[in-house]
Amino acid sequence: MQAFILSVIDKYEASPVRLLTILRNIQAEFQHISAEAIEFVAITLNIPRTQIVSVIEFYSFLHATPTCKYDLLISDSITDHMLGKQELMSYFASQLKLTIGELRADGLVSLNNTSCSGMCDQGPAGLVNGYALTQLDHPRIDAIVKLIEQQVPVKQWPTEFFTVDDNIYLTGLLLQDPIEPGDALNARYLRGLVETLTEIDISGLRGRGGAGFKTAMKWRFCSEEAETERYVVCNADEGEPGTFKDRVLLNSYAHQVFEGMTLCASIIGSEQGFLYLRGEYLHLYDKLQNILQERRDTSLLGNNILRQGLSFDIEIRLGCGAYICGEESALIESLEGKRGIPRNRPPYPVSQGYLHKPTVVNNVETFFAASKIALEGGQWFADVGTEQSQGTKILSISGDCKKPGIYEYPFGTSIKQVLQDCGAADVLGIQVGGPSGTFISQDEFHRTLAFEDLATGGSFIIFNQTRNILDIVKNFTHFFAHESCGFLHPLSSRNIVIKKTTR
Repeated sequence: MQAFILSVIDKYEASPVRLLTILRNIQAEFQHISAEAIEFVAITLNIPRTQIVSVIEFYSFLHATPTCKYDLLISDSITDHMLGKQELMSYFASQLKLTIGELRADGLVSLNNTSCSGMCDQGPAGLVNGYALTQLDHPRIDAIVKLIEQQVPVKQWPTEFFTVDDNIYLTGLLLQDPIEPGDALNARYLRGLVETLTEIDISGLRGRGGAGFKTAMKWRFCSEEAETERYVVCNADEGEPGTFKDRVLLNSYAHQVFEGMTLCASIIGSEQGFLYLRGEYLHLYDKLQNILQERRDTSLLGNNILRQGLSFDIEIRLGCGAYICGEESALIESLEGKRGIPRNRPPYPVSQGYLHKPTVVNNVETFFAASKIALEGGQWFADVGTEQSQGTKILSISGDCKKPGIYEYPFGTSIKQVLQDCGAADVLGIQVGGPSGTFISQDEFHRTLAFEDLATGGSFIIFNQTRNILDIVKNFTHFFAHESCGFLHPLSSRNIVIKKTTR
């Protein structure tokens, strides 16, 4: 065991900031992180054993006690419940002859709940040993049970069990015509650094992760910091239930996302970037690594990019199952190999981020949009949308509609139009922006997508008149009591009280 762990630690240069990656590797090999492994890692990395234990206890995908050969996690998102998740979960348990939440007596398999796995458009969904399972139904469950009882390795299961579709139904400025690799960078070098940042400013592009801070301003602030060691971080930890647009962008438009990160690096003067990929998107990891290598092989990453003097590379860091890491400062803590606990602000990441160096943290969609703007120009983007909300917004739409999936709309589009396009009828209401967002009912469907009206990080969960509001509230409360408890104290206390009173 020690030889394997030492090889992993050596691979990651014995760096404590790589602790999560090291622990993930150990767990993948031994199904858990034993006390002996913890002790050895602590000594080798020269960090306290208690620090490693606290990290393992913090992340739901890390385990200090033995797990099993087949670790099944079924998404507990409200959309999965709407698709019959509860009955399917019971059926799964009966077929496997086990109790939900417990390791089966023979130690072969376990079945547990997990928070939204980002597959709301193709549920009921789940994970097996970290890999996405979609479109679960009785026949598929029967087939999975048979494979488990025969102890067939997960990598030999039918590929259709792991199919994750994009389900793109409406494209606009960004989705309909993806750029060719290198186009945005070539445009940036032809136009010039200052001029490119000006174009992004003219576009009015604001952060697409929810807060809506002006992208050009964030990049400018970071570039003006006295400290010259700077970082670019792409936040792909979309843990908000009902959100899956970043999954689609990384699956089908990854070159453009990475181009946006490289564009940012050229403007702020960064040599290193990170894609923080949520653990539930493990199925994308190898594909994204291959795309990064393609970019290195074609002088779009690495040393002297396009022979313009820029040296910049991107590393993928996998999350380990913590909703709070979607918050940028918590994400940075996680990148540094720590528990993902939000930092007090100020200072903000643009001045003290990763390793307390100036850092730009943007959402996947933001980098995706920035690369297209660098090519087409700021006015091209600003001409669409409203005066205060320029451009388009990509939505993840799920729930009670005929066509759950991805839709791109100009800002200023009415909610009524969105409902019509996705085939929603007899609508009770919509949860906009996930459980932490806003619930709107029928008398608000005239409202529009816009920062000045109905702002959203991109999630629309639609409920029809057959749904019980109390069931929805219970599900959301359970989610927050599980994911937020201990970090946002007033919210945590409130949710625990509500959870007890709604049982």
